[in-house]
Amino acid sequence: MNRRHLLAAGGGVAAAGALAACGGPEEEEAASGGLEWDADAQQYVIEDEIASGEVPLKLWFENEDLANAQIAAFKEAFKDVYPDIRFEYELVAQNDAVNEMSLAGEAGNGGDVFMSFYDQVARAIEEGTAAPLGEYESVLKGRMAENFLSAVTGDDGQIYAVPVTTESIALMYNKTLLQTVTGSPEPATTWEDIQAVAADYNDPAANTWTIRWVPGEIYYSYSVLSSMGWQAYPGGDVNEPGFDDPALAEALDYYKGLRGIWDVPSADATPETVEAEFAAGNTPYIITGPWAFSAFDAGAAENGFEYGVTPIPAAASGDPASSFAGMHVIAVSAYTEYPAAARVFANFLASDAGAAALYATTGQIPALNPDLLTGIAGLAEDPHVAGIVAQGAQADLFPQLPEYFWSTANEMTVAVWDDLSSSADAAAAAVAGYDELAGL
Repeated sequence: MNRRHLLAAGGGVAAAGALAACGGPEEEEAASGGLEWDADAQQYVIEDEIASGEVPLKLWFENEDLANAQIAAFKEAFKDVYPDIRFEYELVAQNDAVNEMSLAGEAGNGGDVFMSFYDQVARAIEEGTAAPLGEYESVLKGRMAENFLSAVTGDDGQIYAVPVTTESIALMYNKTLLQTVTGSPEPATTWEDIQAVAADYNDPAANTWTIRWVPGEIYYSYSVLSSMGWQAYPGGDVNEPGFDDPALAEALDYYKGLRGIWDVPSADATPETVEAEFAAGNTPYIITGPWAFSAFDAGAAENGFEYGVTPIPAAASGDPASSFAGMHVIAVSAYTEYPAAARVFANFLASDAGAAALYATTGQIPALNPDLLTGIAGLAEDPHVAGIVAQGAQADLFPQLPEYFWSTANEMTVAVWDDLSSSADAAAAAVAGYDELAGL
C-alpha cells in the first residue's frame, strides 16, 4: 500500500463515540469510572492536579509538530476553563506505542495518552494498556462513521480509542474533461457508466483511456471484488482470508471484464505513470489516494482543469465498493492517574479545533463525518477531502494483515488481469499459496 467542538465548559464545543451505555444512573456511573461528567458541556471534569498545572498531562506523539499544534489548540479552546493546564510530550513511534506502553505504563512513566494505529487497538485492549472512553462514546457516535468506531470497539462494546485520521483510495475525476466528453461534469457511479464513456473515448493506439489505476494490486482491485460480493477475512480470523469463498471467482470474472476499458498489462501500470497522465489532464478518471493531491493540484493549475473526488464506482448489480482504509487513533492509557484529563484530551482530537490543527499541521484527513468537514478551518476550503472521507466510510478496516496476504492476493489479481489463468484457478492458487505461507 502506499507509499504512502471544543468544550461546552464555558460555552465551548464537545466532540467525538459510539455504543453509549444505556440504562440507569448506576450504569452511567460505571461507564464514567466514577469520574465527574458535565452533561451540559458533554465533557469530563479534569482532575485538580492537572487543571491547576501542578502536574502536566503526559502525551505520546510520533510527530512533534502535531503534538505542539494540538497542545496550542487545546489551550486556546480551554483558556477560560483551564488556563493553567500544562502538558509534556514524548516522541514515540506509533507502531511501537502499544508495546512500549505495556512496559512504561507498568513502571509509572508512560504517557497518559498515546497515538497508535487502529489495528493495534485490539492488542492494547487484550494487554490492558488502553482504557475505555466512557461517556465520550455518545459524543463520538454523532461525529464519525460506524465502521471507524467499530474498529476501535472491544468485545465488551466499549470504545477504546478515538479515530483521528483516515486514508483511503477513491475515484478522482476531471470535471473539465468530462464536461467536454459527456456534456456533464458529474462523475460515474457504476463501472457500467464508465464503460459507456470508454466506448467512445478510448483510443488504445494513442494511449488514451477513460480510467486508469494499478490493476495488478489487491489494494486497488479489492474495491471491485468487494462490490461483487467478496470480502477478505469475513470472520476476522487471520487464518481465514476468504480465498475459498465461491463469490471470489465470480468477482474475479467481473474484474477481468474491466480489461476492456483499461487494456494494459499489469506491469505497465504503476502509480507514477497513471497519476502522471491524470495530472496532465489526459484521463477523465483515476483511482488513487490523497497522496496524489499535490501533484494533481499542480497539474490542474498548469493544464487548466478542475477535478473532484468521490467514492469508487460499484458494479451496477453489486454493493457499494469498499477499500482498504488506514486510520490513526489516540488512546487513553489504562495506567494513567488522570483518566478524566486524558479522556478530555483524546476526545479533543476529534473536535473541530483538533481536526483543524491536524489538517493545518500534517495535511492528514480527520476521521469525521463529511458534513462536519465544511465547518473546519482549512478543510472547508479543500474540495477534495470529503470524497476521501465518503469512501472511507464504506471501507473495510481489518486487523493487521500479514505480508503474505498482500503477496498472495497480488499474484491472484495479476493472474486474472493478465489472463494467465481462469478466475477459479487463480482463487484456488491463492488458497494453496496462502495456506503454505501461513503454515496451515
